[in-house]
Amino acid sequence: MKSEKPRILQDGRDMTMTLVVLGLAMILTVGFTGLCSFNPGTPDNGPVREVDSSAFLRMETQRADYPVREPASPEGWQPNSVRAGMAGEHITTILGFVTDNGDYVHALQTSAPADDLPADGKARISDGTVDVDGVTWVKKEGVDPNTRRTWVADLGDVRILLEGSANDEEYRTLAKAMQDAPILEKRTN
Repeated sequence: MKSEKPRILQDGRDMTMTLVVLGLAMILTVGFTGLCSFNPGTPDNGPVREVDSSAFLRMETQRADYPVREPASPEGWQPNSVRAGMAGEHITTILGFVTDNGDYVHALQTSAPADDLPADGKARISDGTVDVDGVTWVKKEGVDPNTRRTWVADLGDVRILLEGSANDEEYRTLAKAMQDAPILEKRTN
């Protein structure tokens, strides 16, 4: 009498059919949830996240040990990020913008000495200075290609650091906006 092999050892068709059925069930399940999409071609930038930078900067006046400036948003620019931080032992206030060209640049305000900025520990070398309406901004380039360049200025009562992917003209635009920005009145509770 001939003994029959176990079904699992007969051939690979059963396994292939099982995988096809499971694959179709998975595609249908994920497809109906809307959590997956397929868009061939280059990606498009989504909408810029809006933030209430004015409210944040007003709140920062309570925390900061320097006068907080509120720059006007340059035409076509969108404030998209705000955060409080530290540069060493010094408080910082950071306001980021998406420019009209889709680039990013942020302005950091602090009482830290200008020579200590940026305080991110990344190696940078001096790249000269630039004058923006009588204020000297020190330019630094990253040694590593992934390190963003910075501009730093001492405005007397506050130091400003600019950093991002924007071009020189956009840096200059934000530098002027920071220089011309009104100082917010310190809030009291």
